[in-house]
Order: sequence, then C-alpha cells, then structure tokens
Amino acid sequence: MNIKIQNIKETQEILLQNTNLDFKRFLFAEIDFNQQLIGIIGPRGVGKTTLILQYLKENFYSKNSDEAVYFLADNVLLQKGDLLNLSRELHLKHGVNLICIDEIHRFSNWNQELKNIYDSFPGLKVIFSGSSSIDLIKGRYDLSRRGVIYNLPGFSFREFLSFFKNIEIKSYGLEQLLKNQQKIAKDIFAKEKKVLKYFAQYLEWGYYPFYKESKSVELYTGQLGNIIDKIVYEDIASVYKLKTDNLVVFKQILYFFATITPGDININKLAGSIGRNHATIAEYLNILQQAGLVRFLTNNRAGHSLVRHAKKIYLDNTNLLYAISRVAGKKIEIGTIREIFFLNQLQNIKKVPCYSEKGDFSVNNYIFEIGGKNKASDQIENLKDGYFVLDDILTGSKKTIPLYLFGFLY
Repeated sequence: MNIKIQNIKETQEILLQNTNLDFKRFLFAEIDFNQQLIGIIGPRGVGKTTLILQYLKENFYSKNSDEAVYFLADNVLLQKGDLLNLSRELHLKHGVNLICIDEIHRFSNWNQELKNIYDSFPGLKVIFSGSSSIDLIKGRYDLSRRGVIYNLPGFSFREFLSFFKNIEIKSYGLEQLLKNQQKIAKDIFAKEKKVLKYFAQYLEWGYYPFYKESKSVELYTGQLGNIIDKIVYEDIASVYKLKTDNLVVFKQILYFFATITPGDININKLAGSIGRNHATIAEYLNILQQAGLVRFLTNNRAGHSLVRHAKKIYLDNTNLLYAISRVAGKKIEIGTIREIFFLNQLQNIKKVPCYSEKGDFSVNNYIFEIGGKNKASDQIENLKDGYFVLDDILTGSKKTIPLYLFGFLY
C-alpha cells in the first residue's frame, strides 16, 4: 500500500472512531445512497462532514469493510489530476467501491475530475460535499445528468430541540401545520413546557451544531466570524479571483444589512455609502446569496434569485444577525429576527416566500403577517387565506399561528 492511501485510511479510522451515531440530520433519511454520484452542499458548519462519516460508520466501519474510503479534497498529498488516478487505484487495486470526497470545491478542476471518475468507473460510487455552494452551483449543471445534489441547511428548531435538549418531536408539512396548528402546538407544549425559552435560545445560537463544542455565546460568535471570513477570503476569493481590497466590501455589505431595518432596497444608496458602483454591489449581493450569507425576499416568483427582483435582503439566519450585531455593538431588531426566521425555514424546505403588499409574506397563495403577540390587522383578519404569525405565544387560534411552529417543517 502506498503512503498516500495509508495516510488516507489512518485518518479515516481516527475520524470514524470519533463519529457519533446518536443524532442524524433530517437529510440523512432523504438521500438516495444507491445513486452513483451524490453531492451534499450547503453552508459551512452545518454538519455535512458528520453526515458522510455517519453513513460510512453505519454501513461499512461496523462491518469491518474496506470497500469505502473518505478523504479531504485538499489533502496535502493530493496533486492536480490526482483524484482520477487515486480513484483508479482505490477501485481497481484495493477493491474500493465508494469514495467520499469532503470539501470538493477546494480541489482544482473538481468538476471535470468528478465527470471523469463517473464516466471511467461505472462500479464506483462517489459522495462529495462542498462547504460553499458558490462553486458547486457553477458546476452542478454539468453533473446534473450524472448525479443528485442535495442541500443541507442549518438546524430547524425541531432539530435544535433534538440535538441540544434531547427532545424528540416529529416534523410537519406546511399544509398540515396550517390545518392542525392548534393541536400541534398543544401536543408540543404537553411534551415540553419550556418551548418558548428554547426558541429564544435557538434564534440566538441554535442554527449551527458547533455551539455544543463552544459552550458559550462569546466563543460561538467568534466561530461565526471565522466562518464568514473563510467564506469571503477563501471561497469567494478563489472562485471569483478577487483582490483583498474588493473582499472587504463583502463584509461591509453584511454589516450594513445587520444594522438596518429591512425595507425597500436602495442599491444606489448602499453603493454610495460603501464607495462602489451600482453594478459591483448588485454582483456582490448575488455572490453573497449564492454563498449562503444573505437571502432575498422577491416581489414575484420569476427569477427569485436575482437582485433586480429582490424587495428585501436579509442575513441568511438569525444567528448571523445576533453575532454581527453583537460585534458591531448594534441593538437587535426583534422584528427583523422574526422575519429572518420565517423566511429561512420556508426557503430551507424549498418554498418560495414572496413579498406581499397585504402582509409580510406570500407563500403558496397564503398571506402571512409576522409580529409580536399583541399585533393585529383588519387587513389580514378579513383575508380568507391570511394568517397572523406571532412570537411569544404558545398556542394560536384559527387565524393565528405561533411563530415557533414554523421551526418544525423539517
């Protein structure tokens, strides 16, 4: 066995020994592991590596099987063009039928390498992950005929309760939630009386699994700052070949959206305050959206990922807003937190919330008005498919739904 493969297998052994199978992300049960080529993409820090290692440990390691191998794409022992050669040796000489490549976007020409592996070895399965979706989005279309790409977001509130509090509650579809929300809320409260307390914790530090290691808001805030830096200075820099002076602008944009109340977007005003032109800021906003750091609320369903259709722009999740606001010394706008949570959870299940003149959001012809427990509006009250989505309430009524319930969609 050459030193390269020996190094890979020794590292894999250590990682699998330390992989826990007690908790699995919701996506684990949805992936068709029979496919020859599987991609798992999503933001940094949400558990993609753990998911892959859990699959290996459960299906190969426990059986003392050598048919599967895991390694990082930026392994120092790998050189340009090595993925195909390494795959050939593992498959033909060592009987490996599954290779798992973590952080594939770090490897030069990864898209062509995967295509060559797929076409050259029909009996070899490949699972790969990408810590940032930006480069994978660019290349996924060439792979769409060959494999299946899944997106793993951060925790839902339901997963947070399971992972951090050992409270197991099932998920509900949107239509099911709207139809039975009063019973669902009562069932959840019967199982856990502190649900509102835990929801407040989730909004501040519960979106990423690694809080369990940091164990403090201060350390967690620092880790989120590191994730932002890695996305901007490593992922975006390498994909778009941008200089450091330009990369600083991305962080300025993030801080801008963390310290304002969401409203109609004025890109010219943003461009002027940062000292860049309109076209540059529009392009950078699209990159940040692709990188999983901001989300767009559009005013129509067509072209919903384009800046020109965006009515509002938010940070990707509430934890990012808390962390950046804390560093910037800015007060948290609770209304913004509520809107980000609602948009985040709906988009994470591939729904497309749109801006509504009658409420805050339109989803599948339903209108939702988001607010605190005392909010009221005759405009929503008189709409057949209009709902209040209110924070700080345990149970609702026919037209009123507790905000936290939208954390049980996945």
